[in-house]
Amino acid sequence: MKKIVIVGPGGLGGTIAALLARQEECDVTIVGRPGAHIDTIHEQRALRLTGLKEFNVQIDATDDPKSIQECDILIYTVKAQDTEAVLTTTKHIQVREGVTSLQNGVVKDELLINAFGKEKVIGGLAVVAGERPVPGTVNWTYDGGTQFGELEGGTSGRVDEIVGLFERAGLITEASDAILSATWSKMVGWIPIGLLATLSRQNNAGVMSNRHLATEYIGMVRELQALATAKEIPLIDLGPYHVKTWCQGTAEEAIEKVLTSPLSGSQSTHSALQDIQKGIPTEFQACVGPILEEARALSISMQRVQIMYATLMALEDTLQRG
Repeated sequence: MKKIVIVGPGGLGGTIAALLARQEECDVTIVGRPGAHIDTIHEQRALRLTGLKEFNVQIDATDDPKSIQECDILIYTVKAQDTEAVLTTTKHIQVREGVTSLQNGVVKDELLINAFGKEKVIGGLAVVAGERPVPGTVNWTYDGGTQFGELEGGTSGRVDEIVGLFERAGLITEASDAILSATWSKMVGWIPIGLLATLSRQNNAGVMSNRHLATEYIGMVRELQALATAKEIPLIDLGPYHVKTWCQGTAEEAIEKVLTSPLSGSQSTHSALQDIQKGIPTEFQACVGPILEEARALSISMQRVQIMYATLMALEDTLQRG
């Protein structure tokens, strides 16, 4: 039986934990910050999943990372801004097979390498949406696919093994020969939706089905694509983010494709908007800040992204003061 530890039992991590724990081949422990969510799971020794699938599953939960000394697979699903703090309390864990991050951002793997060594790190990304409506419950709203791959490119036996675990758990999952391209492609599609969603208070469908917002969306996608090109990272069509296609042809042609994309009819809500609705900061400073710094260093204009990002940061300042 595979011993799996998942750090961060929110919408994403909780969904993955519940699905894996239901498989008899996985022994899953979730690690979270002290509070009602972990307390409820710990007391009931169960996590409830609703949404795309509904069931209760027995699962171990703790708010004390020091209580965990080893595992086969270690998965991080905390918010990007919490990564460094979480790593200081979990880097002692002895990982036998691999450690991976399904967090957002493009610097997450470097942080894992610094903590565990390059040979232990598996590249990963997830286009999976979920919410935590009440303590002890996670609502799974969308599955756009999960990918794993070796950072140097290609797959391996350990990659195939974790892909198989996720597939058998009911998650759309595949091995990637180019996980860096996949990671960047997700961010190029995900960042603009989050910026527009938080500032317009629209769910994903509301953003992607509105021509005004879709126009700004394509503008930001193409700005981000310019940075990926400068870094010699080819973009791909990934899950609902058809960023390679959206960067081809005229802007008007791309807008029409966005308006008819799967996300234009999705019931999912961007995680950044969920944070704003809760009155807490998003993870965009940790995700977008480094991208904008790199763009400035390479003299790549990101006028749309910069304006939207600055506006969101100003909004977050009001939340923190409140």
